[in-house]
Amino acid sequence: CLLPHRPTDTADNMISKLAFLPLVLAGSAELSSSDLRKGAAFDNLKASWSKALDIGGFKTNLNCKYDYNANKEGLDEVTLAGNLIEASSDDDVAVGYKLTRHVASKKNDLKLTAKTHGTTVYGEYADNQLTEVGAAREVEVGDQKIELEPSWKVQAKSARVKLMSALGGGSVSASVDYSDGDVDVHEVAYERGLEDGRSVTATLQPKTQNLEVEYKDDKFEQGASWTATANVPLSDANNILDASKVTVSRAWKW
Repeated sequence: CLLPHRPTDTADNMISKLAFLPLVLAGSAELSSSDLRKGAAFDNLKASWSKALDIGGFKTNLNCKYDYNANKEGLDEVTLAGNLIEASSDDDVAVGYKLTRHVASKKNDLKLTAKTHGTTVYGEYADNQLTEVGAAREVEVGDQKIELEPSWKVQAKSARVKLMSALGGGSVSASVDYSDGDVDVHEVAYERGLEDGRSVTATLQPKTQNLEVEYKDDKFEQGASWTATANVPLSDANNILDASKVTVSRAWKW
């Protein structure tokens, strides 16, 4: 169980939803709590199953996702992903796809990628409409390697640049939005491994003035991963403690 005492009936009901899904597939699950500062209770159950398929020589990966809060009566998403064209060398172009069916809304998303010489370009579609195009590549600035990913959101007519690099024994990432001449720092994050199997990540969203601190421990329980997350609003310095939210989740694989 996620917490020391017996799960609520809601938690039992969420767990029972796993029974109708193909447990013979490789999968993972995550139970999460509500705000511990307002009384410990189960909040949500997420699970995913995956399997490699070979249909007439066409290889694809099937992934099914369940989210109790999103669609408690059935699957949330079903995804097929793989390569349309395999690359035998760096000089060749590999073409990949990821097709996602949102079960509840009955909508489809498609992501197409092409990769060659270390550069990946992609296009994302939602219900046959192009929504985003972008590229990703690792570049070197001096002796520093930086993962760079610029993208363009078609409908919003805005650009976003994501950057990630190693820093001080950890990694730092940032995303910056450009729209109508305005520059907005969307998110800045820093992740650092504390010791074997344990890490901490701090994520700041300047626009909403929210700081999220996540502590992950893969050694606390064998075969499971525990994560404690604190969301701290920085907009009101006099009310930080009362407005903060603390949650816990337990994830495991089979």
